[in-house]
Amino acid sequence: MRNLILLTILFGTLCSCRQKENSYVLLSGNIKNSKETIIKMVNNSKSFEKKVTIDANGNFKDTLYIDEPGSYFYQIGRSYTNIFLKDGYDLTLNIDAEDFYKSTKYSGNGSEVNNYHVARGTLKNKLVGDAKIFFVVPVDDFLLKIQKNKEAFLELLETSSLTGQDKELQRKVVEYDYLLTRYNYDKFNHYHTKEHPVLPEGYYDPIRGMNMDDEESFNNIQSYRNLIIENWRLTSKEEMAKDPNLTLVNFVEGKIIDIKSTKIKDQIVSMLFRQMSLKNKNYEKDYPRIMDMLSDNKLKDRLTTRYKSVNDTKPEMPAPNFNYENHKGGTTSLKDLKGKIVYVEVWATWCGPCIKEMPALTQLIKDFKGQDIEFVSISIDSKNDYEKWKKMVPEKNVGGTQLLADKGLKSDFMKAFSVGLIPRSILLDEGGKIITHKAPRPSADNTKQYINNLLNKPKKL
Repeated sequence: MRNLILLTILFGTLCSCRQKENSYVLLSGNIKNSKETIIKMVNNSKSFEKKVTIDANGNFKDTLYIDEPGSYFYQIGRSYTNIFLKDGYDLTLNIDAEDFYKSTKYSGNGSEVNNYHVARGTLKNKLVGDAKIFFVVPVDDFLLKIQKNKEAFLELLETSSLTGQDKELQRKVVEYDYLLTRYNYDKFNHYHTKEHPVLPEGYYDPIRGMNMDDEESFNNIQSYRNLIIENWRLTSKEEMAKDPNLTLVNFVEGKIIDIKSTKIKDQIVSMLFRQMSLKNKNYEKDYPRIMDMLSDNKLKDRLTTRYKSVNDTKPEMPAPNFNYENHKGGTTSLKDLKGKIVYVEVWATWCGPCIKEMPALTQLIKDFKGQDIEFVSISIDSKNDYEKWKKMVPEKNVGGTQLLADKGLKSDFMKAFSVGLIPRSILLDEGGKIITHKAPRPSADNTKQYINNLLNKPKKL
């Protein structure tokens, strides 16, 4: 009996070791015509993050210890796309950065499904083309178009070399991509025409009735993850319209009650993080309720950070200090600006909406020249975009104080204010206390009057 137990333990240990040995992916290859030095890799939940080094000749080679098989993303410079990784894969990836998407080619174990993804992306670009042309058509024509596209994608899948579980998973990809495109019709049509199209009754029924408990799809299909969010938005809006007393927290508690997947539950619950806001009078009571619905510790930490940020950035609270590189040389801290109202504009060189705000910000700086207010633009550009920042600041010639955050969005100042989306405007008083963590943007109609009112109030030193 003792020998049998020992054999059982030994067998279990061997199985465990064998499983551990196979829980990785070998990735190598070459990137042509690129000055980038790293490949950034991440999975959907960001539980896996990796930077793969690219040498001077464009070669790279690394071992990726992945959490689980599924869809991952990699980024080289500004270009990014997805890659399917599975235990034991040995992939070689070759790309010409000057034609990133069309030139992508995989070889080795795992290449079949990834080359299929590349072919599918090429077909999608061909079928969809210009978004305005694709979405700005009558709804009946649109539905016919996406149905034909769906059939074209299924035909591509049938002619591929994929088999078994890989093929069945790609069938789901086609279906969920179809549903997401269907859902997006109103959004994109309205964006281009400025009017909402009239949709037939039951148009959203396929999205309302989708399977909300498919963890395999959640792990592997980005469009499914997006649909989880869109389903939440659609159904929450409808249910709250029916019952004015229903709160979002109550809605989510009912929404997740029959869902078995903790990952999908957490995704839905995380939509409540925006309830951690001064606009929500019940945020302090909602915080423990939302926390109790979460399983993932990282999400719990994020919720706590947002809750703390709300408490720490209330009006009249001392603003966290910063000490950032000044474009003109040296560094500038918040303490250096004491005695003036400080209008902070958070931006980045790659942010289109931020750049659109620059003419309005330039005008504000001219309008309030010589008054007790300092306009401070803080860029969250990474080290890779440092030279771009150095060049763009004089080109745009916005004026004011131009600073570069030391760690981008991970800088202490940005984390304290939970800066996620930019542009973001923040107003601080003469003594370095918070006026508002979300000030009106430079281009807003009321911004000039808002600042005038602040300047006419007694100073707070």
